[in-house]
Amino acid sequence: MKSYNVIEKARASANQKGEGTLRPTAVRKRAAARLAAIQLGYELEMTGRDILEAMPEFLTHYAEDIARQLKVKKLDEGHFQLLTMGVHAKVASLDQMIDEVLDEGWSRERLARHDICILRAGICELQDMPHIPVRAVLSEYAGMAEVFQSDVAFINAVMDRHARTLRTEELAAPK
Repeated sequence: MKSYNVIEKARASANQKGEGTLRPTAVRKRAAARLAAIQLGYELEMTGRDILEAMPEFLTHYAEDIARQLKVKKLDEGHFQLLTMGVHAKVASLDQMIDEVLDEGWSRERLARHDICILRAGICELQDMPHIPVRAVLSEYAGMAEVFQSDVAFINAVMDRHARTLRTEELAAPK
């Protein structure tokens, strides 16, 4: 698993959009944590490894590379741990939430594994981390979808539908 290629694609995409300036360090640390959580989720999905075995190994081998590419000293390990363990603890309910918004004729089994990992992490963050603004969560996961060459509109639509039920008051509040 090479995080370098994914991050380089994200950087190239940002440069094409004229977004060459770096976001604040705390935001980049959290973005690195999200990226790492999605990558670890994908690894667990593909290998069936135990999370308690895979997480420390993943951090040892990949966290530094992800952080360096996002130009931070280290990823937000607290956010990484909360997100990864949150997804792991609620994978069945997160999958049910994904299933609920799929159009007729579609099933989760038809989705790419990385799309499922992105959606699980994003929905988990919407559900369990109300201190992070809903619009920031939606924007970050749309960005993650772009990095993983997913259908950004699809990921955004699923995330938006869940945001409207999980964060009703926040979305209804005037900007």
